[in-house]
Amino acid sequence: MISDYGPDVLGLCPELDNKLWSPSISEGFFVCFWKNRMSETHTFYTEQFTIRANEVDTSGNTTLKAICDFFQEVAGNNAKELHFDITDLQEQDLTWVLHRMDIQIKRFPKWRETITIETWPAAGDALRAYRNYRILDEDGVELGCCLSYWMMINMTTRRPVRMPKEVLETRLAKRNHVLEVKSNRISPISEFHKTKEFSVRRSDLDMNMHVNNAMYIDWMQECLSLEESKNVSRFDIIYMRESLEGDIISASVEQAESGIKKLQLINQDEKTIALAEVNFGAD
Repeated sequence: MISDYGPDVLGLCPELDNKLWSPSISEGFFVCFWKNRMSETHTFYTEQFTIRANEVDTSGNTTLKAICDFFQEVAGNNAKELHFDITDLQEQDLTWVLHRMDIQIKRFPKWRETITIETWPAAGDALRAYRNYRILDEDGVELGCCLSYWMMINMTTRRPVRMPKEVLETRLAKRNHVLEVKSNRISPISEFHKTKEFSVRRSDLDMNMHVNNAMYIDWMQECLSLEESKNVSRFDIIYMRESLEGDIISASVEQAESGIKKLQLINQDEKTIALAEVNFGAD
């Protein structure tokens, strides 16, 4: 499973310089492994899902969390085919971190509807790689899309590393991004007023022993009304820090521009763990 492992580093990207990057034997091996294994025929990946009852809300629409779970599943399966999924990286003491997800929804799939999710990875800059997703209905009509932003960290130091040059110079699929790449940051809520509070349970954790990225979105949506959740058209989230079992998470919402709401999660130390901007209606 690809996950947002080790996030207390995600705000540090601009501070990285050459001192933080020294190609190790393991990283050199990873580059050779990547180049030898990668096949253009495997870079574009599709998978079908039939929406189950536990993946919909009270109106029968697929939840945003479930959609993110689908994204994570297809990304992991595609990465496994390419031999650079989390298990391959962990052998080199490296792993991927999810830094940002920009999700656009045109229509939420319904209960028992069968959808196809397409995904393909694409090289980015020295610190980021990108992955694209499209959601299609049974007639091939696009229901939504997503552009996700990834970083690579060393699992021992839990610090970001610069991606090897060979990785950066390899475009993993000759396709355009589904959405424009963003470079802006999301600013915190001006005055944080706790709307909801959550205690992190063991069942909230993934294989990396921390809260999975999709759960952050679930917590944030608890701050929205049911009608707002049903009408989300854009959900742009930046992950800042990881959350562990026993943490106490507070959520807050603030009206930003017309039709846009800002969401923020903080932990018991008042550290921001995620920020999001949400649009409603036609995007």
